[in-house]
Amino acid sequence: MLRTRLYLWTFTRVAAWVALGLGLSAWGAGGPPSVLVAPHSLPGADLFTNGAVEQIEIQIAPGDVESLKRDPRQFVRATVSEAGRTYRNVAVHLKGSVGSFRPIDDKPGFTLDFERFAAGEAFHGLRRIHLNNSVEDPSYANEHLGSELFRAAGVPAPRAGYALVRFNGRRLGLYVLKEGFTEDFLSGYFQHVGGELYEPESGHDIDQHLKRNSARAPAGDRHALKALAAAAHVPDLARRWEQLDQTLDAQRFIAFMALEVMISHRDGYCLARNNFRVYHDLDSGRMVFLPHGMDQLFGIADLSWKPSMAGLAARALRETTPGEQLYEQEFKDLFTNLFKPDVLTKRVDELVLGLRPFVQAEEFRNIRTEAGELKARIAQRNHSLQLQLAQPGPRALEFSNGLVRLDAWKKRDEPAGGKMGRTITSDGVGALYIATSSNSMASWRTERVLPRGHYRFEGRARVNNVMPLPFGKHQGAALRVEGRSRDPGGLTGNSNWQPLGTDFEVAVDSQTIVFICELRASSGETWFDSNSLQVSSIEH
Repeated sequence: MLRTRLYLWTFTRVAAWVALGLGLSAWGAGGPPSVLVAPHSLPGADLFTNGAVEQIEIQIAPGDVESLKRDPRQFVRATVSEAGRTYRNVAVHLKGSVGSFRPIDDKPGFTLDFERFAAGEAFHGLRRIHLNNSVEDPSYANEHLGSELFRAAGVPAPRAGYALVRFNGRRLGLYVLKEGFTEDFLSGYFQHVGGELYEPESGHDIDQHLKRNSARAPAGDRHALKALAAAAHVPDLARRWEQLDQTLDAQRFIAFMALEVMISHRDGYCLARNNFRVYHDLDSGRMVFLPHGMDQLFGIADLSWKPSMAGLAARALRETTPGEQLYEQEFKDLFTNLFKPDVLTKRVDELVLGLRPFVQAEEFRNIRTEAGELKARIAQRNHSLQLQLAQPGPRALEFSNGLVRLDAWKKRDEPAGGKMGRTITSDGVGALYIATSSNSMASWRTERVLPRGHYRFEGRARVNNVMPLPFGKHQGAALRVEGRSRDPGGLTGNSNWQPLGTDFEVAVDSQTIVFICELRASSGETWFDSNSLQVSSIEH
């Protein structure tokens, strides 16, 4: 039944692309065609069309400013003004994760809730908006591209616009304005908006505690979320497929997975169990995943089109044979119909050109330069995917006496101002080398296909003056397998050659595994003994 629904849904969506002008070729200044909802049928349409740039002034009393310094996530009261209107008693708190958070005295990100302290209040019809400082996206274009692509792929995604922001008389500059995940947003995609909406906390997955973020839905026993988690854990793959069909909107989720991978949303659900929402659609009774936090797209040009998935739902679905087959087909369909580099780069140019009247000349030059980098990354990602889809998949590991040595290592995330390469150490050991002088999560990676079984990935490493990152619980040099939690510990400081290793399981007949030698550090250097890096089969 799921396969039939998916094919019918895909046919309808492709027909809509054709009717709207062969997919993204119809994009103009107003963005791409949305199969899900007409652009002007939702509240706040004037904020997100025709290159609108709002001018917003936020006023917060000194005592509440101090409160935000102590607890940035706690709502305080603010007065918000725009041309011709003032909103009082607006609930405001700071937003942003490890990389994007800035304190109130810097260029903070804001969440503005207009209804929390003033019933019935709305900003252009929206109860909640976000002002993203875009410090991790100096092009100010990623959120727009990501949300437009997801909607064109049939997946609900918040709209994005722009705002010039002043705070207590101080010019903060350009922000990306996004609509919040409220009933205003949900009403564009679902008949009933009283379902439960969840968001992650500290990387939690669907089988852990997710924060409930629902206004209309009565607090319940989370039965739909629990049912999805239970389905994902069913060991029998045929039965798991049936259970996922009953609990997950798989047709949208497969598109969600494919697009997250295609645009290298490295900080999203599938690859990092982060930046997502999941909604219980009362009409179908199934859970729907929604994308979020798309300010770092296209950053991994050579990301495999079939990577190991960190998100439980993504991993569970792709471990089934029908799920993997439908994922492969959906990825190829979306790549053919949506990932058009000339159209995407033209859209970046349109977004940037629309900002020219609103920012200073030097700022515009910087934005245009960063936009050029984004366009280059789009082209690189397209080139990599073209090659990947034209080539056979990763080769299978061939064990000899239960062991196999790994080779064909590739660099990932080379540190700015650092160095990565193959070298011979002073004691004559061939090694994979990483050096950094700034916050870095650099790695060497290779991938292979493994059959069902239990395995151990192991090797040797040594470190010199490795200082931990100022954030995160995993530090130093370590070995890990993509999509699996990293084992505790990691080499920091100084050490001679030390053994490292991690155990993992392949629970399906065949799976592509990505092996990683990584350094998470603010400074220092590490060497991985390339001859020692191997996989062994473990009897259970």
